[in-house]
Amino acid sequence: MSEMIGQFAALLAASFWAVATLLYHRAGSHFSPLQMNLVKGVIATPLLFLVSLLLGTSLQLSAGVVILALSGVIGITIGDSCHFATLRRLGPWHAMLLEYLAPPLAAFMAWVFLSDRLSIIEITGAVVTLSGVLFVVTEKAPDNQPALSLSGILFGSGAALCQATGLVMAFSVLQTESIHAIDAAFVRLAAGSVLLAVIVGLSKRNAYAAIIRQFKSINPLPLLGAIVFGTFLAIWLQQVSIANINPGLTQTLLSTAPLFLIPISLLKKQKITPRSVIGACISLGGIGILFL
Repeated sequence: MSEMIGQFAALLAASFWAVATLLYHRAGSHFSPLQMNLVKGVIATPLLFLVSLLLGTSLQLSAGVVILALSGVIGITIGDSCHFATLRRLGPWHAMLLEYLAPPLAAFMAWVFLSDRLSIIEITGAVVTLSGVLFVVTEKAPDNQPALSLSGILFGSGAALCQATGLVMAFSVLQTESIHAIDAAFVRLAAGSVLLAVIVGLSKRNAYAAIIRQFKSINPLPLLGAIVFGTFLAIWLQQVSIANINPGLTQTLLSTAPLFLIPISLLKKQKITPRSVIGACISLGGIGILFL
């Protein structure tokens, strides 16, 4: 039962991240990667804290909390900033492709450092799922996509490595200590956001005033929607998932986010290619194997 909870949580997080990616891309041109990362943390962290209070969870300082905070710095401060930098340099299509380095990295690190191995069925399901997603996203890129650049590739690879590392560190804590998923999400995001606030504040004078001015100059609803879905809810569900299943599987199921763009495109009455449908069916088969 716990494995099924973890799998459903990761799939739901993927659906939220798909919606958030579209909204973040619309707002991303108005903020630098560090600014965007800080804005989402400043808004989402109090939301997580409020939910933690409402649920009546208790969080005490421990070695596990310190590791969670460090995982937030690696996965959120560094990893998410690299991801936003990749979006600016390569666009969402190429940035999405580089994210598929994260699932095998997470599974490999969990195996090497935590001796948490995947079964043959889990490996098969993960490979089939990723194959289907890659079949969809490697379709011919839109003509308006930016050209590949070395800096964009390095940022994208760094983002995948940091996200996988942060996830495995959080997994090690949630498997050994009785910390609630909402508290784990809060600690990770809060730690990452505090360091970001320091970095942004030291980067130039009046940095916070500039962010506030930029925020006031845009329609905030798409950005707020992206933060609620892609940060507040998605990171909470991510912690629920890794509390119940291997981080490699969590990252694999999170990588299905592009598949959720297909029904969104249908709702917007956009054309869906046969390749997208075939790839989605392949991934659904892989997900079915994971649920066996």
